[in-house]
Amino acid sequence: MNNAIVLKLILLFLIFFSGKLFAEEQLNKAATLSDIAQPTQSNLLNSDEPLPIDAKLISLLELSENDPISAEKILPNIVDISDNFNVAEKYLMFIIRANLVSENNEAHKAINWLKKALLLEDKIAHVQLIQPQFNQLHLNLAKSYAQISQFKLAYEQKNLYLDKYRDYRKLLREERLIKLNAKYETDLKVKANELLKTEHEYQTLQLAEAAKEAKTQHRNIVILIITAIIFIALLVRQLKIRATLKRISKRDSLTQLFNRRTLFKQGEIHIESALKHQHDLSVILLDIDYFKQVNDHYGHNVGDEVIKAIANLGGETIRPRDILTRLGGEEFAVILPETSHEQAKAIAERFREKVEQYDLSHFGENLKITVSIGVANLAQTQQNFDALLTAADEAMYLAKNAGRNQVCSYLGAVELSV
Repeated sequence: MNNAIVLKLILLFLIFFSGKLFAEEQLNKAATLSDIAQPTQSNLLNSDEPLPIDAKLISLLELSENDPISAEKILPNIVDISDNFNVAEKYLMFIIRANLVSENNEAHKAINWLKKALLLEDKIAHVQLIQPQFNQLHLNLAKSYAQISQFKLAYEQKNLYLDKYRDYRKLLREERLIKLNAKYETDLKVKANELLKTEHEYQTLQLAEAAKEAKTQHRNIVILIITAIIFIALLVRQLKIRATLKRISKRDSLTQLFNRRTLFKQGEIHIESALKHQHDLSVILLDIDYFKQVNDHYGHNVGDEVIKAIANLGGETIRPRDILTRLGGEEFAVILPETSHEQAKAIAERFREKVEQYDLSHFGENLKITVSIGVANLAQTQQNFDALLTAADEAMYLAKNAGRNQVCSYLGAVELSV
């Protein structure tokens, strides 16, 4: 009887001990599976990977931004389970609380909640902190600081927001690039094989193309040389035409003397110089006497030769600095820089004498030419070229009225020269 009781007690002890060992083994297996299925908080903190986020928390975060009243009603339900949140979820909870108090214009409370979230940043991977749900913390802080006029702090938080936003955009680009590379990697390999397959054919075509290109290049060089020669010839011709037109615009076509246009242009230049440097300036105006009779009796060809002869005689008479021009028809003018009235009269007299003494018998037996000349000085007229030329013209007409073949000067009132 006693032995049976002892055996029963031993059997019960063995059953209890084996059950305990089995329970401990099952608990160890469950713990191991739990570690594999979900990393511990400590493991997550040491990881560079983003922490898992409850979908309900993401929904509440969006609701706190768009419908704070509804979010306020749901918040207690989330708070009840917040003890099990990881640091990333707690980070978002602080942002949600800040959003709700911000709607009530409680900027200081919002700042306090957001600062609590900032204390968790060193426990969250950077790749998660740059996500829009997390990075909005800095933007919210900037708004709250701005509400309490802490603009420097607001500016700093805005810069932090922008820095993380740039990192986020860079991350998106890198992820997109990885996906694109993976997508097109196979296509690239196929294309590479096709390129290798056709490489020999391409090299053959390339040699043929090189020979053709060399031939074409030689032809193009010949065409280019011919084109350059034609272009240079046209350019030289154009430059000659331009020079000729420029010369024609300044010169009289018959005598090659300066024309009326150049006379007035040079006259204004010398007037300005004379006034600036206080120099004398004189003008001679001459007209061929009875020139119409020469044309009528001997012909216009002889008349042209007479005009050219006058031009040549004038060139022999004047000095290098003087400007002899043909006004038109049988009229000539001479600008005499730095020349007094008396000096101009002396030059005009020599010119008149040369014309009077010039032998024109080869054009006709009785052909004799004389000129009537008027002289004026700038000191006697208004200080402009038109007035000076008009004064010389008046003096010339006085010479014609006095019998021609004379030199008359303008002295305020025109008088016959001595």
